[in-house]
Amino acid sequence: MNHDIAQKLADAQQKFTAGQYDEAAALLNGILSIDPNHNEALEALGYVAAKQGDHARAADYALRAARPASTTPQQLHFAAHICQLAGRHADALVLFERVLAAFPDHAELLHGAAMSLVATGEHERALQRLARLAQRYPQSAEVHYNRGTLLGQMERYDEELAAYRQAIALKPNFVRAYVNLGVALRDLHRFDEALQQFKKAISIDTNDAGARTNRAQTNLLLGEFEHGWREYEWRWLDGTMSHGLPGATLWTGKQPLTGRTLLVHAEQGFGDTLQFIRFVGRLNAMGARVILRVQDALLPLLHDYSGTADVIGETAPLPAFDYHIPMLSLAFALKVRETDLRIESPYVHADPHLLDRFADVFAQDDARPRVGIVWSGSRTHLNDHNRSIPLAQCMPLFNARVQFVSLVKDVREDDRAGVDELVARGVLRDVSDRLTTFAQTAALVAQLDLVITVDTAVAHLAGALGKRVWIALPFTPDWRWQLKREDSPWYPHMRLFRQTKRNDWSDAIGHLRSALDAAM
Repeated sequence: MNHDIAQKLADAQQKFTAGQYDEAAALLNGILSIDPNHNEALEALGYVAAKQGDHARAADYALRAARPASTTPQQLHFAAHICQLAGRHADALVLFERVLAAFPDHAELLHGAAMSLVATGEHERALQRLARLAQRYPQSAEVHYNRGTLLGQMERYDEELAAYRQAIALKPNFVRAYVNLGVALRDLHRFDEALQQFKKAISIDTNDAGARTNRAQTNLLLGEFEHGWREYEWRWLDGTMSHGLPGATLWTGKQPLTGRTLLVHAEQGFGDTLQFIRFVGRLNAMGARVILRVQDALLPLLHDYSGTADVIGETAPLPAFDYHIPMLSLAFALKVRETDLRIESPYVHADPHLLDRFADVFAQDDARPRVGIVWSGSRTHLNDHNRSIPLAQCMPLFNARVQFVSLVKDVREDDRAGVDELVARGVLRDVSDRLTTFAQTAALVAQLDLVITVDTAVAHLAGALGKRVWIALPFTPDWRWQLKREDSPWYPHMRLFRQTKRNDWSDAIGHLRSALDAAM
């Protein structure tokens, strides 16, 4: 090896060990200026970029270093792992396969390949990898646990339950397996069994936030509000959420509010904010000076919300306050019961100055009812598969004698042709390019007779505006919609249309169509 290159590699190693990553990268790039395909330098740059959190750049370096046939299994494994972190699962699979050709029963490699296969949607191949793992390592509880999560995604629910139970049999204190088993049972509406699993998990680890929050959501789904609200506070400890106010004093409902400034701040989604701001007026009645912090996208709609001293966006500087409370904690602090949920609507109002911007959407001489429709929500939502319906499955609705307008802001590629066809036929108006803010959407919704939607923020917006709103819900809905009932204690003009079979929207769509024909 060139002495100068060897010295640069040694110096780069020292810089890397000392945490001086920019200096290490400079030395390594110096090597590439001499030899652009120097494998050690490329691999080392991959490590540097990974340490700096730039996984995309790290993957580029690692892949270049892994090109030669002589690349060691350790280098290939590192490159595959970096590709996974960068979300480049197809590249990761190629690398895993190269190593598995030599080590077909290597546990970590089989698992890594399975996870990338899951990420690319190749569930059957992923299951084959996990089955090989289970055959090779039958006493591994983790293998059966991972099989369970994959089987659940594949809608093979009986096998999912069996896999979790096998994991528990091998590892009786496996808290995550009890929690996942409980969630799977809840989704099958076997609620007593689900609660037993959460109870068992908590008996093993009383501080397990996953078990606590899932038990809370199950109780809320069943209408057990007192227990549900209390345990739902564990959501702040499960590692997925942070309100960003360390050291600030939380208002728990016990401290007097007279003469105090209380910061009420949004959490989770836009719909949660629109749903839970209903409780802000009670704080004002208790003597608090309320500052409401909402998502920036909601600020134009809520900037003058009643009962607040000030409404600010989430990126605005925080004014002084005495206490704070996350918005969904208001139900617990205020000891809210079901009879307390309903509020006179509308409690949110559209800006009258924006109404004329949608005057051209409907023909003035068309007397048919005006219906807004949302068939899909944000594709980045963790539960999107339960909140969105392919447009093709909604087609029976569009034969009803109403005027439809799409309230979907982000039309998916799979739905675009259907939207274009409906627009061309004059059945649907598409104004998605004009729905740039919630204030704009509110101005359009205010002029509708009905909103039909899946479980998205638009459902809460329409409910808060006092409009008639019908929601299509999955077999196991979000906890706030409870079970079986066709109405909602949250909004007086809401009807709920539920899946009667898991992952099958046909009955819900059929009932929506019948209701449209009867009502219009």
